[in-house]
Amino acid sequence: MENSAGLMAKMELFADCAPGILERLKASAFLQSRTRGSVLFEQGEPAEFLHVVISGSVALEGRGENGTSTILEIMGPGEIFRLPAVVLDQPNATGAWLMAESTILLIPAAEFRAALAQDAALARRALALLARQFKSVADQVLDLKLRDAPRRVARFLAQRLEPEQAGGFVELPEPRGALAARLGMRPESLSRALHALQEAGLVKLTGRRVEVRDRKGLMRLQAA
Repeated sequence: MENSAGLMAKMELFADCAPGILERLKASAFLQSRTRGSVLFEQGEPAEFLHVVISGSVALEGRGENGTSTILEIMGPGEIFRLPAVVLDQPNATGAWLMAESTILLIPAAEFRAALAQDAALARRALALLARQFKSVADQVLDLKLRDAPRRVARFLAQRLEPEQAGGFVELPEPRGALAARLGMRPESLSRALHALQEAGLVKLTGRRVEVRDRKGLMRLQAA
């Protein structure tokens, strides 16, 4: 695996970053490999690092005052999380734990905020990423309020492929209950929804992998 500097050089977030500023960020960043089930940080703790998933998967979990919890998002390779708390220098809105053995890139929050203040190009890219993440949250709210289980699953699968792909394979995160929680349904509802999509000829189920046979069909279904 590449070192942190090599990985950061390829990230879209830093594509236009001034060389000197990028070098300072590279010098402060480091990689951390952890086992499945490890807690990265707790809800309400200070946001000391910006996180990037290099390999594996991470669950972002919200916890209520009565102790109940739910998974708000599942982050995979290449995805950046904890950005709002880092930019605002506020406590974490969620906790995070590893759904699989994972390697995470950590960038100190103070260094990242200093870089944002000095580099307009980096600030623009960070703003664009925040906007995309906000849109994702808004889409989740619409899912929960307006779409039934098959439509939520159809949307989830379609979004895991590139827009130009007509089909392809999507590996479902484990445990399956975590994915069900992310989609706002029970595990048995997730299973029924997947089989309904298979019966409609839109996907084929092969264990943890789902073969998407008709991405446009999934998009039409979730928009219906």
